[in-house]
Amino acid sequence: MAKTLNLRVHKRSYSENSNLNEEILINQKDVSDVVVGDVVEIYHIEDEESRLLLQVASLSDEFQQKGIVSIEQSIATTFQLRAYKDVIVKKVDPKSVSLDLVEMLFKDQYFSRSDFWRLRNGIIDSCVYLNKKIEHAEMRPQVMEMWSRGERVMCGTITEETRIVYRSSTAVVQIFIQMSSEMWDFDILGEDLYFEKALNGFLTDLFAKWKEQNCLHDVTIVLFSRTFYKAQSLEDFPDYMRDCIVCDYKGRYYQDFYRIVVQNERYDDWTTTMMLLRKLCNTYKDKILNYHRQRGHKVPVAYNSRAAQGNFLETLNMSLNLFEGYYIDRNFDRTGKVAVVITPGAGVFEVDRELANITKQRTIDCGVGSDLVCMGEQPLHAAPLFKFHNKHAKNSLEVGDDYNIPHWMNHSFYISKSQIKARLQGSFIPRIKPPPEFFEAQRRPGDRKLIAHSPNQSEDEDNFPFVDYDEYDAQIWKLPTPNSTRFGSLKSPYHARREPQTLAEAKQIKKPRKRNVSDEYSSFVIEKGERRGSPAINIPTLARSSSTEDVSSSVGCYPIVKKISSKESNNSSETEETYFSRRIVGSAESPVGYSRRHIHQAKSRRALINPFAPSRMQFKMTSNRRRWVHAFPTDPQGAAVQTHHFHVYNKKGSSALLEKLSRESAKMSQLSMDMKKQPSFTVQDSSEKCSEPSSLNRAASGLVTEEKEFYVGSVDSCKSISPTSSLQNLERFGHSSSLGSTNYSSTMDGGLQGGRVLRHKTRENRSYLWGPTGEQEWSPDMTTGQDWFPAHGCQTESRLIKPILTADIHSQNFCAGISVDWKSLTMPASLPITTDYFPDKRSLENDYTVSQYTLIPEDVNSEYYSSPPVSEDDRFYRRKPLLVTELFRELISQRLAQGFQIITKMKATMRSQETLVGSSPQYPLTSSLIRARPRSGPQEEIYLSIGLIFHKLTLSGQTIQVTQYRPRHEQRQLKYLYRYRFQVPDSLGYDISTSEFRNEKLENYNWNYLDQYICTRGEGDYGLLDPLKYWRARFFLLPCNNPATKKIIEGNDRRLFHRCDIYKTKSKQELQQLISGFVRFLETLNKIRRTAQTRRPKQHSGDNVSTTPSTDQQTAQTSQKEAVVLSTSMPSSKLVEAMRDPQTGLPMIPKQTGLPENCFIAEEAVDWCIQNIQEVKDVGAGIHLMQRLQDEHYVCHSSGNAHHKFIHGFYLYNIVSPKDKPKSDMYGPVYNYLFQNEWCEVSILPVERERSEIALFTTDESPCQVSELWVDQSCNDWRTLSGIDSGAQGWGQLAGSRVNLCAIKATLTHKYVHVEVDVNNRSDRPEWASARYHAYYSPNAAFELQIQWMVATGSILGDLVTTWGRKAQACGFHLLPVPGDPFALPSAPDSDPLRGPIFVPLDIASLSQGGKAIFHELDSDAKSKKLFHFQDEIIKRYGFMPINVCVSPTHRHDQTDDQQQYIHCTGGMFSLIESSHLVSPKVVKTTPSRFSKKSAGELRKDYIARQNSNTSSSDVVTKNKTGFLWSWNFMSSKRWRSPNTGDESFQDKMLADFRQFCANENNRLTEFWNDFKMSAL
Repeated sequence: MAKTLNLRVHKRSYSENSNLNEEILINQKDVSDVVVGDVVEIYHIEDEESRLLLQVASLSDEFQQKGIVSIEQSIATTFQLRAYKDVIVKKVDPKSVSLDLVEMLFKDQYFSRSDFWRLRNGIIDSCVYLNKKIEHAEMRPQVMEMWSRGERVMCGTITEETRIVYRSSTAVVQIFIQMSSEMWDFDILGEDLYFEKALNGFLTDLFAKWKEQNCLHDVTIVLFSRTFYKAQSLEDFPDYMRDCIVCDYKGRYYQDFYRIVVQNERYDDWTTTMMLLRKLCNTYKDKILNYHRQRGHKVPVAYNSRAAQGNFLETLNMSLNLFEGYYIDRNFDRTGKVAVVITPGAGVFEVDRELANITKQRTIDCGVGSDLVCMGEQPLHAAPLFKFHNKHAKNSLEVGDDYNIPHWMNHSFYISKSQIKARLQGSFIPRIKPPPEFFEAQRRPGDRKLIAHSPNQSEDEDNFPFVDYDEYDAQIWKLPTPNSTRFGSLKSPYHARREPQTLAEAKQIKKPRKRNVSDEYSSFVIEKGERRGSPAINIPTLARSSSTEDVSSSVGCYPIVKKISSKESNNSSETEETYFSRRIVGSAESPVGYSRRHIHQAKSRRALINPFAPSRMQFKMTSNRRRWVHAFPTDPQGAAVQTHHFHVYNKKGSSALLEKLSRESAKMSQLSMDMKKQPSFTVQDSSEKCSEPSSLNRAASGLVTEEKEFYVGSVDSCKSISPTSSLQNLERFGHSSSLGSTNYSSTMDGGLQGGRVLRHKTRENRSYLWGPTGEQEWSPDMTTGQDWFPAHGCQTESRLIKPILTADIHSQNFCAGISVDWKSLTMPASLPITTDYFPDKRSLENDYTVSQYTLIPEDVNSEYYSSPPVSEDDRFYRRKPLLVTELFRELISQRLAQGFQIITKMKATMRSQETLVGSSPQYPLTSSLIRARPRSGPQEEIYLSIGLIFHKLTLSGQTIQVTQYRPRHEQRQLKYLYRYRFQVPDSLGYDISTSEFRNEKLENYNWNYLDQYICTRGEGDYGLLDPLKYWRARFFLLPCNNPATKKIIEGNDRRLFHRCDIYKTKSKQELQQLISGFVRFLETLNKIRRTAQTRRPKQHSGDNVSTTPSTDQQTAQTSQKEAVVLSTSMPSSKLVEAMRDPQTGLPMIPKQTGLPENCFIAEEAVDWCIQNIQEVKDVGAGIHLMQRLQDEHYVCHSSGNAHHKFIHGFYLYNIVSPKDKPKSDMYGPVYNYLFQNEWCEVSILPVERERSEIALFTTDESPCQVSELWVDQSCNDWRTLSGIDSGAQGWGQLAGSRVNLCAIKATLTHKYVHVEVDVNNRSDRPEWASARYHAYYSPNAAFELQIQWMVATGSILGDLVTTWGRKAQACGFHLLPVPGDPFALPSAPDSDPLRGPIFVPLDIASLSQGGKAIFHELDSDAKSKKLFHFQDEIIKRYGFMPINVCVSPTHRHDQTDDQQQYIHCTGGMFSLIESSHLVSPKVVKTTPSRFSKKSAGELRKDYIARQNSNTSSSDVVTKNKTGFLWSWNFMSSKRWRSPNTGDESFQDKMLADFRQFCANENNRLTEFWNDFKMSAL
């Protein structure tokens, strides 16, 4: 019942006790029929168009105003609701205002796909409105756009059927600009060069839209091109060029170049970048074409390729190599990934077929958005378009080309402002650009001649197989008619005609023929030969490949199969099928595609794709075709559409449109629209049932479900069969689909077969069409957006002018359309979590293997339930296992996180067709096992899919059953090795590299192992393994507040020149302060709560003062009791009594869960001994004294391990009371083997001497020993001291069946600990993670902390890390993210192919005296050691510090790479000192594979040898390059930067000055060398 109330507004209060934190306040007496949870509609009487929907969250008794309704102020402003005016308040049914699609936007947050699903589940049955901010489990998206029944709306309710699309304004965006030869051509208007159109037009607009939408993407911009060389053989090239020269299938030689302009940058203003881009584009062509020219060497003439011939797919795979490692180096402030390719062409590319298959499979599996933006004019055929390489053109008479339309790529055609202006003036703009040959012929009319018949070809004239191409044209694009001669002759009409034998005869027979769209199609029947498989999946065969002489297969389009279904059953026998086929030309079965002697033995393969009419082709439906469909809104007819694509169908103008079509096309369109008007085909209400006759529901295309949006199967009356060519089988992601699964696709010819109207208007008449949605029809009229044209007075009848759908009131004389998918480029969408495709029963039986396993959480965690924890401390170490419902939800979440999608509409659908294990002949004995368990409790079933893999999860009582459907014939692994040249920012030249592109074997993922890991919460026998693709984020703890950094930054601000080698070594006192701060930071990590009283300030032994108590302290102590002088000669009991003194004793940790009483930190205990005991003068003496107390059982490690020695650092010990003292050295009953899992303990290397007092040149110590970074394994191995050596029991297996994974995985340098993620219980599920951290800490080195997780919400974990960062600043550190491998080579697996370290050579030749090199008097090992000393001193002068401590020489080979890596104290730069052994000349042999057996050091040396030179790695290396590798910390974004980290200009200043120093400019290196030698005096 509607009520009229007076509107008031209120400001929201976020106080928990205030009723003003609600969106709507209403008196229940005014609306008696409204209860909590109801949705009400609010609008002004005079303005019924602006209606607001709100959900009543509470009916508070505090709001007693009668006749008043109060709305939050910002909501009222958005919906133009005026205060103190009457409004209508009416309760509405949530289903009547349900939303079809909701787009949500988020920024500076990391969401995994499992987070998307959990967020969706948390907002079902809620009401949303435009710009509403939603919060769930610390995830905070904002409602951006809503769709309902094909229209945008302002508000609505979210139901189970609502699809949610998540968009990010902080994504990873890689922009590739193709610098092909067209970039220096004028556009169609002759006003701008194409690169000017790209830079000044598209990119300028894109950056402006980013700024307008407040986007802050992580952007990489790359210029790429392919350079051809006019050469006949590889011998034509100089030796230094041959290493990267590649020969293509036509015998042309080329190189691919990549110029990285900016890499992983996040700018608010891109003006500086645009200036740099213009500068590089102006010089790019000349630099690339002349890059290899050197004096004394002849280089073949170089020229840039056309856009179609360029390295387009190779570039996409470059980005995929990076995007596939999304779980590595995880940032917490970015989500989403998209690759944007800008090309001057029209979207046509000549590509390798195998590489196209690899790219398609990787793109779809990875869920990456790929956007192609064309600067050229939109062609009159479908785009983008792939033309496959014809590798056998020289050996055949191929006249046709094999094409493919990639459905997995989004495309747009950019319209410049000049084009808009021309269209406003009514100018005609052609969409075809004449080829260059046409203009050349126009310029030289006298040279145009008819080519005479060559006399020497007369002898072959009789054998030349002339083809009547018009007759072929009449047959080539035809589809078979259903009523064609089913039992007729097998002879084709073409073969019935006599073939011409001479050229003259061919000309007489040949006549021009006009072809219409409505022409009837003739076909013929072929006999069934080999057994055909189910069309849902391609079955690979190894008999043929692309290298054979057999016919090359077209991708995505198949011969037509007519299956005659029985009216009584869905299952038809194989003998009921009749196959229709037809002759085609070009790639599939044209006689001219073979050698002459085999011209008449061609076999029937797939049909050729017609790019001018792709909607006429019938494509095979696969799950990959529907992978992105739920990201698109639907039109009023229910078909998914791309908003930036203009469609021919228009509801208002459909009558006028039909008049312009041909008669047959009009019939088809009318039939299509009539079908949409049928109740069984319209999507008016989600509860509406199909009303088709049962005979029509049994189409072989799959089961017709009650939920009309669900797709089952892929075979129908015109269904294609599975191809047998191996290359066809690589098309697992081929253009989908059959004619029949969708109930709402808009098609012009879906209701017609061969020009005849079908007899039944069923789903099998609907075709899947061209485009990423699979439901939109292509026509020459369709453009990427409405054209810009006059809004008034437009009289043109051009087919290129679109009907005006909407008019912008702000525009004066035109309406602007969307020429580019700006939404995708500005706020890219993540892969939807739902899809709607599942194979039919026949496919499951024939083409899939089924495997099952069962999870019973009660049995897996029986140890916990048999002896549950009784105390609070026990519950701290033994957490409660997941409930069966929690486990079921988590199994779904993990599959979503790895790229799976939930198949909607499956519950009712699969009841009738699911294959039950037990009834299947594959598993005859398992049904009794499954039925034996009682099925009491919750019952739930869900289906998920990725690629050709399907999972069914069934929850039945306390049992979870996992069913996996995998292809019976696995897809083979495809590999593509690629060589290229690239130049990173700040590099001086193009370096050679290789990369390998390969598709991933998704079926190899060990889901059984992961499910067991989830079931045991990672605490049992199952730990994290690399194949699980667990997420990881690496952080370094670095000291901050360095005065040298501040001085350099201030010098940059004032434009003053300051040298950067001004960093000084820290004093002993400063190092002690860092140790104290580090201890406080570990207290935060361990959640130890201490007050100021429990952490008394201490006087460091490193201070240059007496170690005895101060005068004030002595006075205070004497006033309380008699002064007692402590000595090591005293009984241990007296020393312990002094330690327990509440005033002068050890600072104890307050009692907290998991720790015993009287607990203290080892580092504080040693410091207390130094300050209070006379004989204890240093750390070593303090450790010795504490070990004495431990041996006498006065002190014990907090785990209760009696074998645990005393270790200096953050180790937890406690003073043992007499009653708890063990009677023997054996493990006592109080030993807690799980202690290591929950507490982060670190050994701290002591600071014993001042660094400035050590002579570096004469010492035989290593730099690690000099810097006190040395860990001597013989006496300081924490594993031995902890009593966890190989013979110690209890560390791993004291609990019987369980093992301690944190202890087993630990190494000498790294340890593991559990991380409590959700400290404040903000999540809707149990969450956990683990941390890998350094076992040793030195104030002279960085401290590593790497978080690893599978079950954690990105937002909650990000907040936890941010909290750690704030605590670190209070302790004198900054916590910064760093990459897992800062010096990963571009050729390494799982690395970015376009990222590589920069080599900075060290000019040691300038230091030679009298022609003798430095250290000439020493042997090779001594030279290397001294040179490393010298380089170590240089790098530390610039503020670098080692990333970890050093280990003893016996294990040095395990840590060589890490020991030579350094990070700057600001965290923005890394440096590496490569091993500098001077070697004799030798030949460095290279291998074409990147997986060589060389060590990482050898690979880096090869990389250095090729740096900034054209020298091939196969040349003789006559000298060793000494220097440094330099790389940037691309993980350190603006969020982590502070005055202590510096900015980009600071980092550029550091590299520039470092290069000058190493090059000995102004004799700076010589001066440093002299000072280095003088230190020995």
